[in-house]
Amino acid sequence: MKHSRRRVLLTGATATVSAGAGCTSLLDGENGGTEDDGNGGDGDEDEPSAGEDDPEIAADDWPSFQRTPANDGYTPSTAPTAEPSERWSTTLAGSIDGQVAVVDGTVYAATDAGTVHALDTADGDERWTESLEGGRSQCPCVVDGLVVVGTDEGHLIALDAAEGEREWTTELAGPVAGPTAADGIVYVGTSDEPTAYAIDAADGDELWSTELSVDAVDYPAVTGDGVYAGAEDAWDGRVHALDPIDGAERWVHEGTRMQSPTGAGDHVLAPATTIEILPPDDDSHRQVGVTGQVLSSPAATPESIVYGTDGGRIGTIGHDEFEAGWNVSVGRYSITGLAVTDDAVYATMIGPELLALDLESGDRLWSQALESGVATGPTVADGAVFVGTDDGRLVAFD
Repeated sequence: MKHSRRRVLLTGATATVSAGAGCTSLLDGENGGTEDDGNGGDGDEDEPSAGEDDPEIAADDWPSFQRTPANDGYTPSTAPTAEPSERWSTTLAGSIDGQVAVVDGTVYAATDAGTVHALDTADGDERWTESLEGGRSQCPCVVDGLVVVGTDEGHLIALDAAEGEREWTTELAGPVAGPTAADGIVYVGTSDEPTAYAIDAADGDELWSTELSVDAVDYPAVTGDGVYAGAEDAWDGRVHALDPIDGAERWVHEGTRMQSPTGAGDHVLAPATTIEILPPDDDSHRQVGVTGQVLSSPAATPESIVYGTDGGRIGTIGHDEFEAGWNVSVGRYSITGLAVTDDAVYATMIGPELLALDLESGDRLWSQALESGVATGPTVADGAVFVGTDDGRLVAFD
């Protein structure tokens, strides 16, 4: 049985305390590569590597989970490094368990009540809301003017980003694990009947599907080398490396549990309680020793990897030789999400709490207590940090 993100994090927090301890892209298909780049085009020598800024994404936008198709959580945008103020807060119907997306001055949030909301980044005023039967809380994927979300009833749905009107609906094999978009294609997985899909963002047509070994977890990572779909059933975790053109399976890596993979430089990071570093061309791997268990996707800058653990620790690892950098304790509870800029690391942890650390030293810059029990990973966009909670509160700090 696939465990929800909230259940995994809360379980990790309970174990830690008992022990006394711790969205994808706006890429337009017309601007993609060509025939040999794995996305239907010629390939582009200037295509950014994972952990580098993607020029197709505006600096102040965060289109979906961990911002880029590689799920690297890196943004060239700026956010407060001194004690922030609350720009606004609002309460939505249902729990917000997934990051929010921010594109062109609009925040997009999905709740477990099946509602999708579009709000103004400046003041939190609602622009539109749409109810989806069987909807689930996940980070919306904003691609080519559409907001794409999945449902527990097995539907992948695209809404017009400006008005919220439904543009297309595609029926998949089972409950939908959150989408990732690259070059006008939406990559998504399902549970119950575990399958990975490539869906045309323009019309919802299925391009290919590939059976997975166990239930898909949210948000495949997509790099120039392939599509990396995480899968998990209790402690059985996998990463499936798939060809982006036809979905052919290249290799499967087995791990322990699994969160959404992260592309980092020339490697793929599998957060499987520890961090496993996978090369793109085979399933050989190495593990990085960390204090505690990794229960959320690492972030990656052009120079380093940033991770958090259930022991309330945050640390860095260099890309070149995977040497350990700084490692600091920020509390006793699980780190639930990370985002990184050129200056700072932004993290949420159970409590919940939002905090900022200096990227170079790990020194704490500021922290903000939040209400409720679990907070989403931070979204850094439009000069602010946006965080949702499991009681439906959405807050913007600047």
